[in-house]
Amino acid sequence: MTTDPEKVPAFPVYTLQISADHEAVTLDGAAVPLADDDDFVAAGIAAIVAKLHRHHLGVVRVRAIDASTDNSWDMIVSATGEVVDLSEQHEAEQARKERKTRRTKRLMFAGLGTLAVLTLGGVTAAVVVANQPAAQAPAYVSQGVGATLPAAPPPQHSPTAAWSHPVAAGSTVNMIGPERLLTADPDGSVTARNPETGQPLWRGAGSPENLHGIHATSWAGQSVYAAVVGQELRLWPTAMPHDTYSVSPTAIAMEPGQSARTDVALPYIDLGDWYIRLPDAAGKLHNVMIPPGSTVLNTTADGSITTLSANTIYTLDNHGTITAEKSFAAPAGTTRYPSRVWTLDETHLLLAWDEGTDLVGVLDTTTGQLLVSANPRAIPSVSDDLFVDRNARTAAIGSIGVSYGSVAALTDLKSASITSIHGTTVYANTNNGPVTLDLTYPDAEMQKWDNYRTEDPAPELVTNDAIYLVATQLENTVVYRSNRTQ
Repeated sequence: MTTDPEKVPAFPVYTLQISADHEAVTLDGAAVPLADDDDFVAAGIAAIVAKLHRHHLGVVRVRAIDASTDNSWDMIVSATGEVVDLSEQHEAEQARKERKTRRTKRLMFAGLGTLAVLTLGGVTAAVVVANQPAAQAPAYVSQGVGATLPAAPPPQHSPTAAWSHPVAAGSTVNMIGPERLLTADPDGSVTARNPETGQPLWRGAGSPENLHGIHATSWAGQSVYAAVVGQELRLWPTAMPHDTYSVSPTAIAMEPGQSARTDVALPYIDLGDWYIRLPDAAGKLHNVMIPPGSTVLNTTADGSITTLSANTIYTLDNHGTITAEKSFAAPAGTTRYPSRVWTLDETHLLLAWDEGTDLVGVLDTTTGQLLVSANPRAIPSVSDDLFVDRNARTAAIGSIGVSYGSVAALTDLKSASITSIHGTTVYANTNNGPVTLDLTYPDAEMQKWDNYRTEDPAPELVTNDAIYLVATQLENTVVYRSNRTQ
């Protein structure tokens, strides 16, 4: 039976490449074994079929590249070995898209194109994320169903996958919204999937390596995903046209020593010397001076700014005019503004001071009061990932567990590498295997579960009905959804 290309999922896409010297073939970067008389394409097809079987996939899209001529062509390959050449269909589709280019705008920077880099000197230009039609995906069949997890899941979870997909080695996942799970593609892009089925709903180019650094936020009234990648602030529109393979980010360049925050309602760039740069309602970047001796706590989608000094909480408008002030009772032993700020939710922040004695506290911005403060073993570094369960009002970062609900508390977490949090349970990797820690106890003791080996990874995400595990076997890294069984 001939495969219908319209029913083949857009992702994943395997890459089959013939070397420039015609001496080697690779599949997604891994060498394909060749005998002396092997046909390169035939050997590549055989490798694709084998990989489909390993990943429990029925059919996949393939981009074939001949590096000696820079020619490429698209195929569809099934687990039975059937091959459908899409070259002619692709050429016709490209011609149709070229005719449509003049009236389809995906992401533009002041009319300069789809991918633009804005230098910090150009503060008079506007960065605009254009409205886009929502993607309309065809009927989808989950891929990798029934694959065996190569690592033991926590108790009460299935040892086989509800779905699974190849991902980048060493990657994470990020539940960026109620119906979107971000996964990292082997080609360096990021895909938003339906958490229950694995169906791809959106795809973005130029992804950061750590998906925890991507936040859902806004820019000039538009919903975007934002992340800092190197010395760039990148913005992706959250909608994707149906006939588009992926959306490209708008990139705003930063100078060395400058930084940006994306875990706020309106991303901004910290220029230093009490200045930040953020957009106005039209996307035009401009500089705003904040009160000297203060640091930004958060921003709102309409551009207002909240900062904190040693003893005052300031509210500023989008141009830096102070519109409100509120007294702040700083914790004992502090004389300056916090050195680090992390967003827990819309009204709660985790703050850290490092004035000789390390101190952390949870601030309720509605009251201007600290709910709890303590002296941690160490202040989390800027590279530590923050894990938050907003429904449970719990969080974990570095060696600190946080509860900021009706009973606020800070818990010391033992030496472990945190991977996720769900309710009051923290999941982490240790040298002795994956563990959980319970934040309801002042001293959270590690609890192990039965695993296959000590290097089994802890889940990258835990929800009410499933866990998401990223594991590597040989050269293949895969994300698995394992449903809760009880």
